[in-house]
Amino acid sequence: MFGPSRFSSEAQEQLLGDEGPGGPQHSPAAWTNVTTNDLLVQHLLGLYFCWEYPTFASLSKEHFLVDYNAGRHRFCSPLLVNALLAIGAKFTDVPEARQNPDDPGSAGDHFFHEAQRLLALAEIPSLTTIQALNLMALRQASSGNDLSSWHYARQAMRIAIDLDLPSDESSQEHSTNDSYPTMDRQVRAATFWGCLTLEQAWSLCVGRVPQIDLRDVKVPKPIIIYEVDHEDWIPYTDEGHAFNSATRQRSNMRLVFKGFSDLSEIVHQATYMFYARRPPITGRGILDIYTKYLQWYEDLPDELRLGGNSTPTVLFIHLYYHSAVLLLFRPFVNLRITQSPVSSRSVCAEAARNILALVKAYKSLYTLRRVPSFVPYLILTAEVVTIMDARWWPDEDSGLANRDTYFRESIEYLTELATPHHFAHRARSICEFFMERLENEEAYGFDPTTDPEEDRMESEGRFDLAMPEAKTFFRPEHGRATSTTQSGPPTPEVGFHPFPYQGHPLRKIITAAKQATCDGISFESALQKEFKACGFEMG
Repeated sequence: MFGPSRFSSEAQEQLLGDEGPGGPQHSPAAWTNVTTNDLLVQHLLGLYFCWEYPTFASLSKEHFLVDYNAGRHRFCSPLLVNALLAIGAKFTDVPEARQNPDDPGSAGDHFFHEAQRLLALAEIPSLTTIQALNLMALRQASSGNDLSSWHYARQAMRIAIDLDLPSDESSQEHSTNDSYPTMDRQVRAATFWGCLTLEQAWSLCVGRVPQIDLRDVKVPKPIIIYEVDHEDWIPYTDEGHAFNSATRQRSNMRLVFKGFSDLSEIVHQATYMFYARRPPITGRGILDIYTKYLQWYEDLPDELRLGGNSTPTVLFIHLYYHSAVLLLFRPFVNLRITQSPVSSRSVCAEAARNILALVKAYKSLYTLRRVPSFVPYLILTAEVVTIMDARWWPDEDSGLANRDTYFRESIEYLTELATPHHFAHRARSICEFFMERLENEEAYGFDPTTDPEEDRMESEGRFDLAMPEAKTFFRPEHGRATSTTQSGPPTPEVGFHPFPYQGHPLRKIITAAKQATCDGISFESALQKEFKACGFEMG
């Protein structure tokens, strides 16, 4: 049974605020029908705020906790609390946090199902509805239900737009001397930017257009509150503050959220360039976005630089930065950008190495038992690029020689991550799927005549990749490289993408070349012409 010895009052005060000698004015368990254990509810909320918040956070912690402790429904609700508990449960080994006490994989399921029930009953959407949807999306991402996560994130953004959150309309209606609208604006800002960051992450991963153009966003990012940022962050586990005092750091929560939101704005520009119906993608456009990424990194305050701060969320924004850079160049990894020393392949390989190095650093600091929910997706992105690099350039130093080392490390990381985040199981299977294909091609050669459908069925049987299509974007048949030789890079075509729409930017150029063949031009000539027009060269 979960008891007081497992949750110290010091930890509770640190993570959830000091409610005074009488404790919370409102029973924590009164927010949910799943449990009557106040200590469990407090514990799970503490775990969420320690390990996941504030990246992708669609709520303001300070405003939420005031109403949570007082029993008010303005910035807190049963729906929101259950959504938070569903995530926090991923970070504990306490059996009560599981729907089936004997099944660690069911952690948080009962809280999530309660959130779903409450969502179905919600007739009028509110800020807490949006916040809960965003958190439910994050929880589904962790569980490996990426398609469901995408839909929840999109639904949250749609309601945010319907409630006019991007316009910051409240600032026009009320005097700034009125404390109510001041608080309201802060929560509205946190809610909108939390929704935007998660939708941008999914748009980047799965290759879809965001629902809102940044030019329509008028609401400012949440303000920096130095009293909040100067609060201590201490790793918190089932044993309380289980790490030594050397891990005590400033939280920098608001600064992290602002830096993450700034990075998400650049991600938004990249996704619009890749996937919106706009003029053709150009090498110059890629370099412009890359320059913005580099400038974002250069402008990071000392508090967010590696070495200056190593909280989980600071490490995560660095992981996300390298993933964003990787996915910017990934569709064009076999091409050179005309008149530029920047190598798409080198940028991708370096970003993949940096991602895996950061995960290794995280593991050495905190283990991988408690990591932000999106980390398995970032490891998958890095590992697929590492495998691809070895597939197409096997004789170079960054290829075959290091491939097995990186692969073993990635599989080790994903295995450890599978306890809190079930998607890591699937990410491991996806990596093994591509690795097996690479090894088969090395042994038997690439056979372009293989039936993709037969290959897909065989591969799914080997690696148990088959999941209901309603749950996942992953389609292994889209991962086939359509190249001709093992000794060099393939003809630029879409392949080795865990999520098929990631190859869409290159596919658009190839489609234009195929259409040009109707005029009697060979495909090779048309392709060269299209590449040249867009600022790319074969190589």
